[in-house]
Amino acid sequence: MPNSRAVAGGVAGLARNFVNQGPAEALRRFNLEGMAGAPAEDVFVALTDMLCPAGGTIDEAIARDAMLETVADLAAAGVGNFDELSADDLREFFIGVVSRSIEGKILNEVGTNAIAAPSDIGGVERAQAMLHDFVEGCVRDEFDARGTDLSDLDAAAIESFVDDLYGAALDLVEALGDDG
Repeated sequence: MPNSRAVAGGVAGLARNFVNQGPAEALRRFNLEGMAGAPAEDVFVALTDMLCPAGGTIDEAIARDAMLETVADLAAAGVGNFDELSADDLREFFIGVVSRSIEGKILNEVGTNAIAAPSDIGGVERAQAMLHDFVEGCVRDEFDARGTDLSDLDAAAIESFVDDLYGAALDLVEALGDDG
């Protein structure tokens, strides 16, 4: 999941710089510093275009879709301007991106028949709901276990975490498919 790890790293770096240096400086790394006072969803859509431009591989599309779905949730929640975001808002954005990236990759594996899925629609829906709850819960648990915040995560920790969580989620879906 190199694309998802890179996107997660970009979001974590943005959060780290936001907390330590302020919104404009956090966006400078992406040449978006002029958007510091813009609506958060506009900034995150522009960030999506920088971190995972349209086109490319399936893995790149999964990472892009994860970002855009998370931006849609952010917009639906009514989060205001980018420069008014809290550390918790950035953490929720990161959790959403990582969770959706892993879910998207797992669902792609199911769709390409790399792993078995339950044979009935109800089983598929239950498996998808369990996958979502499992992945999001694991991402949240990781933060609680670390006793730290998003701005303290480094690239190696993000890579290891995303890979480990992807493996655990894949194992869960495979088990659900075997039971379905």
